[in-house]
Amino acid sequence: MAKNSRVLVISDLHAPYYHQDTVPFLAAIKKLFNPDKIILTGDEVDGHCISFHDTDPDLPFSASSELEKAIEHLTPIYELFPKADILESNHGSLVYRRAKSHGLPRHVLRDYREILDAPKGWRWHNDLTITLSDGQDCYFCHGKSTSGRKLSQSLACNSVQGHFHNNATIDYFATDKGTFWSVISGCMIDDKSRAFAYNKLNLYRPVLSCVIILDGHPKILPLVVDKNNRWVRKIV
Repeated sequence: MAKNSRVLVISDLHAPYYHQDTVPFLAAIKKLFNPDKIILTGDEVDGHCISFHDTDPDLPFSASSELEKAIEHLTPIYELFPKADILESNHGSLVYRRAKSHGLPRHVLRDYREILDAPKGWRWHNDLTITLSDGQDCYFCHGKSTSGRKLSQSLACNSVQGHFHNNATIDYFATDKGTFWSVISGCMIDDKSRAFAYNKLNLYRPVLSCVIILDGHPKILPLVVDKNNRWVRKIV
């Protein structure tokens, strides 16, 4: 089977504040599709307690215990996917941004893998371009444009972004060079967590979903929930 024929894109997790059925959902996707490449869109951790914005005093974490809990939540995902490419992101990079704001050079800090106790197969990138099994290139980043189409058009290739939680879309367009697509992947957050209280007044709610790219064709995989906010245990 050709390289990058089954690419799984895991949307913004914001550990430890991801949806309670995230792990079984991802396990079911792995069993169904057997992906040969895993890409995380970034915001693998939330970092609420070290945010530059106001933190919620009713969340039960200090910065230290939040990180410990985030690692606890990421550990079963490490076990499912010991090799993965992770995109640099605004939440994921908070520890470095905080250090920079206080004048600390980056080389005195631990790297992402050490901070998150991640496996050696996890690698972080500012952005990433891969060649899919159909021969087309696909560009991945955390979130550079609310218009995925404009991003793809500017790069003249397919693209995938995370970051924009309320949006899970695939947009096709054609040029003289062929047909291309752009994807915004949604997220995997627990919308009921106080960590996301800032979003409560928005009309549109977060879309819980990941993306699978099969032989160069993207498909959004929604985490469909019932009235009790539990996954319905089906991949649709």
